[in-house]
Amino acid sequence: MPIFVVDDSPIMLDVLSDVLAEVATVETFTSAAACLARCAEVSPAIYLLDVAMPDIDGIALCRQLKADEATADIPVIFFSANDDIDTRLRCYEVGGVDFIRKPFDTDELLRKLRVALQMRKDHQHWRDQAGYAQRTAMSAMISMGELGVVLQFLSKSFACRDGESLAAALLEALNQYGLDGAVQLRAGEQVMSYSHEGENIPLAVSVLNHVRDAGRIFQFKSRCVFNYGQVTLLINNLPVDDVDRCGRIRDNGALLAEGADARLRAIEAERLAHQRRAGIESALPQVRTTLEALQGNYRRNCFEITQTMIDFQESLLKSFVHLGLTEGQEEHMTILASDFMQRMVGTQDESLKIVGELETLANCLENLVKD
Repeated sequence: MPIFVVDDSPIMLDVLSDVLAEVATVETFTSAAACLARCAEVSPAIYLLDVAMPDIDGIALCRQLKADEATADIPVIFFSANDDIDTRLRCYEVGGVDFIRKPFDTDELLRKLRVALQMRKDHQHWRDQAGYAQRTAMSAMISMGELGVVLQFLSKSFACRDGESLAAALLEALNQYGLDGAVQLRAGEQVMSYSHEGENIPLAVSVLNHVRDAGRIFQFKSRCVFNYGQVTLLINNLPVDDVDRCGRIRDNGALLAEGADARLRAIEAERLAHQRRAGIESALPQVRTTLEALQGNYRRNCFEITQTMIDFQESLLKSFVHLGLTEGQEEHMTILASDFMQRMVGTQDESLKIVGELETLANCLENLVKD
């Protein structure tokens, strides 16, 4: 399948043709009308559209492509010399998957092309799944109402064990409302962005990074942003013409974002608890080994000290024969030696007490990981 490149500059078309010829067949067009005429004959693998063109520009061309079921799923990459947030928002709004600034880097262009082609394969899978989910969701909406979607999401969120499954549940909730959007989850240094198009779509990431500091609830035109703690939820197609429904969606969107933030914090706490538990479990064998070595060393020391005290006492009694001491002096020396030996025994008892406390601590750690 060829790559369609649309730009009103013949020089730029020549440059892009040379670069892309290494990886795919390339067809170039100097106008949107020529591209649309060719689309009726051939379906390309991907579109590369210049934003600024006379008559029909890249934004308008992409809007027409996305409105046609035959070309709606084909990825669109925009390129432009304008790199401001307004241009990126317009490209994202009409369905672009990526944006390349002119002048472009060849390696970056080829890398983004590969990502877009893989995205098309993934999108087909998402579309099949979304079709099934939408049919199921519409049936559920009839029976439980709009607030039931929030309750269903909160219920499902308790089963989520990571950010990806939590984001999928959140996007599924938006889909049940007939809404398109994106969500960004922040856990520590990890930032994860998801949309109905897939994970970490460049334009979606750019927009989410821009609106994450826009306030708790921020609406601009048909978009509405909900920022709660570590979660940013973006709705792209708020039904602004239906004031009542728009108000309900704002209320329910806030509940969804707040619930997602609470669950994300709980997931992070569970992850940290698991890490601590694993750390204790890995340390316990070494603690037991060290404790057994300490007990063995204590028993040897006790035996050696006791034997030394016995030998000292026997030697002291034998020395009395040669020292010529009086009975009182011998008694005094015996009491003095006995006193020192009792103090040594007391020191051994303190050491035994410490060993016992370490044993109790090890048992407590084992009980903690068992629970």
